[in-house]
Amino acid sequence: MRIVVAMDSFKGSLTSVEANRAVREALAGHDVVEVPVSDGGEGFLDAWLLTHRHAEVVTQDVLSLDGTLRQARYGWSERTREAVIEVAEASGLTLVDTLDPWRYSSYGTGLQIRHALERGATRITVGLGGSATVDGGKGLLEALGVHFFDEMGHVIEPFPHQLERVVQVEWTGLLPEAHRVEWRIASDVTNPLLGQDGAAAVFGPQKGLAPEDVVRYDELLAAYARCFERDFTNKPGAGAAGGIGFALYQLGAVYVSGIEEAVRWSNLEESLRTADWLITGEGRFDEQSLHGKAPYGLACLAHAYGVPTLVFAGQTELIAVPDVGIEAVFPIVSRVMTLEEAMQQAAPLLTSAVSRAFRLIDKDA
Repeated sequence: MRIVVAMDSFKGSLTSVEANRAVREALAGHDVVEVPVSDGGEGFLDAWLLTHRHAEVVTQDVLSLDGTLRQARYGWSERTREAVIEVAEASGLTLVDTLDPWRYSSYGTGLQIRHALERGATRITVGLGGSATVDGGKGLLEALGVHFFDEMGHVIEPFPHQLERVVQVEWTGLLPEAHRVEWRIASDVTNPLLGQDGAAAVFGPQKGLAPEDVVRYDELLAAYARCFERDFTNKPGAGAAGGIGFALYQLGAVYVSGIEEAVRWSNLEESLRTADWLITGEGRFDEQSLHGKAPYGLACLAHAYGVPTLVFAGQTELIAVPDVGIEAVFPIVSRVMTLEEAMQQAAPLLTSAVSRAFRLIDKDA
């Protein structure tokens, strides 16, 4: 059988490429097409690099999250003067052992953008997802020369972000190059900045925000947003990556679907035309996955070509989603184990789960 394998990352365990490789090991004897994918979060950069052979990796030292010096990568195409930046590289959840949304800044991602601008980028695509920050993109803007002031007229420093002190935004220091670039937000998270579907309410708890602090933090973000002349709080993806989407809208960004970008790069549709199955998955496949996450989007695309989908996940609350052709959803954990053990053994667990499923499918074929 011809099987297209397009796994999203298992956060903290496997990249898309590693997950694809683990699935392939279980499919000996089949014609397997591996497609690296990302919805804009972890693996977005690698998906771009693997499908743009002329591109290169730029590695630089950045001040990340709490001001710690780290190395972070971004993609660069000299041919097109395009930079592709993944927020998780410099501002990601996987970079820290302790979560602290009250302190962590997106400044490191801003430094990556600044480097690309100074290199002569004419288009910058920022993949949103996997961030540890909920700073409304304040740090990112600061790295580009934007200044934030408190009620005493003092400049607020980026570490910690001190969002609660912001009463004024000053744009005169913004890098001139920022006005001459095409900005693109790549994400499949369409949440606004504020409210019950906003950055604090939906993503804050994942980044360490206590449930009792969600309302307060949402109010803090609202006060911060009112300091800007243009109200982009309700734009699709304004709340993505802790509000980095909102900051990029201030720079003139347009929103694009992360998964649609990855599909376009990989020529996935051509592969699906002759496929018998699509295999996809992610670390956690639940109701939230049905609102823009990569596996759901891929299943919808496969369904349009009459190709059934199997989903493999580290954790799942779903059995199947037949209306988009997802025939079954398989948890890869086959015995009692801790979360840490499951994350460490994600690759062999995934291979084993796919092997079990296809022993039945091959028997019935």
